[in-house]
Amino acid sequence: MVHRLSQRGATIAAVNERTPRIRRTPLSADVRIVVRGEDLGDDTAALQAERFRRRFPDWGRWGLSALYAETDAEVDDLGAGPLRRFPILGIYRVVDLEAADFDVVPTFRTPHVTIAFVGELADGIERLRTAVHEQRPNPYHGTGPDEEVNP
Repeated sequence: MVHRLSQRGATIAAVNERTPRIRRTPLSADVRIVVRGEDLGDDTAALQAERFRRRFPDWGRWGLSALYAETDAEVDDLGAGPLRRFPILGIYRVVDLEAADFDVVPTFRTPHVTIAFVGELADGIERLRTAVHEQRPNPYHGTGPDEEVNP
């Protein structure tokens, strides 16, 4: 069995414990990707990519976790939920990531995706840092789960 990884058509063989679980449903080109923007300026993204590659050595790619959203309301929900601990949200469109030579792969459980790349780790992190994107303050950062926020 072969899985389609991205709109650019990259493929891999069936998934096993040494490759990530890839969902069969493709992403729309208009999907917005939310990543931990503040982590792109330090070693956190590189450490995450190294951990990903060690965990899934047969895939032969670096990987960075992200979550997808199709609307600003969904971006807001992600900021209030799983991304609450991050003060800045980096928001990328799939087409812009692909233009910077990344694959956006629907992995694990929705809305998780992996921003995947090959080549030198430092080059990939720099490409992501300089790719077209928006950095948005997360108004939910530092608030408790029951606190109201006026974004």
